[in-house]
Amino acid sequence: MSMLVKRLPELSKIPHYYGYRYMLNPAVHNKIFDKLQLHKTYLNPGRLKVLDLYPGPAQHSVIFNNRLKPAQHVLMDARPDFVKHIGALISDEEVNSSTIELYEGDPYDWDSYTSMIDEHKVLTPSIKGLEAIHDEFLVMANLSGMIGEGLFMQWLACIGNRNWIQRFGRVKLLVWVQESTAVKLLAKPGDQLRSKCSVVTDAFTNTKLIATMEGRSPRDSKFNSDLLAKHEPIFFSAKDVWMPSGKPISLIEVNPNNHHVDLDNFDYVTKHLLILKSTPLSSALDSLGHGGKEYFRSVIRDEKLLQKCPKDLTVEEFMYCTKLFDLWPFKPDIYMDFIDVFQDND
Repeated sequence: MSMLVKRLPELSKIPHYYGYRYMLNPAVHNKIFDKLQLHKTYLNPGRLKVLDLYPGPAQHSVIFNNRLKPAQHVLMDARPDFVKHIGALISDEEVNSSTIELYEGDPYDWDSYTSMIDEHKVLTPSIKGLEAIHDEFLVMANLSGMIGEGLFMQWLACIGNRNWIQRFGRVKLLVWVQESTAVKLLAKPGDQLRSKCSVVTDAFTNTKLIATMEGRSPRDSKFNSDLLAKHEPIFFSAKDVWMPSGKPISLIEVNPNNHHVDLDNFDYVTKHLLILKSTPLSSALDSLGHGGKEYFRSVIRDEKLLQKCPKDLTVEEFMYCTKLFDLWPFKPDIYMDFIDVFQDND
């Protein structure tokens, strides 16, 4: 039996939303799931396990569960009003056959995952190889709150390091974030907002803009026209979002790559070069260590590359610089470097 989908007028009565925003239009959620075509990845929903982080009013959770009917659907939340709401939702006698369950844990706390998976074994995902996206495990999340961007950047690092949830394989993430975060993550070479996080997003994932809040006019969009044409996101109205005030939100689909990145050297090279993101590479390379300019100019024969600024470099060009850095006989000790991993110099 399908669960009842509650709508915005009823869900808006939940006393506190804790600074988070949720899109609460069932028709839009169904358009989103139509666009995602998740059935092509999860061919056997009877084996699918879902971890749903900060589900809040859980409208998207119910719609997803009704559509895919996964084997297990764990909602992790610790915010009191949402815990009460979700508890009432899943205890309804008419829907007690649902696979939705509540785990009272804080998704921000790393111990919540260890406790849930390793200690209490509430959710035990299968381990899959890296040749394809994990077809039996999916993570959904809402990170529209104040801590959201910082937490997502930590998750992005976990994709690179293949730890946290990514230790089970290439686990797809469907994440609601503030629009400003999505713009940063999806910035392409040449964009003024190109930074460490967008380079890492390119290197470790195939990330797509699935849905975003429409502005008062097309000119209000923070995304460039090329990106919108490529991703063709679903637009929804601010009237479909609760709380009514706050920053615009977007939904992104994050598909981890089967990458072969030299993580330590790549991290060092990208963060140092992007501190000088508007400086020609011929000069910015000196930031990699004493004598860097002379070494790199002796091994890079492409003058056009040397005249590029770091913000204009592709991931492949960053990889090339990383490879040359690794071969540098006099490169500095990168483990004595203390610059913030996701340094942005906007």
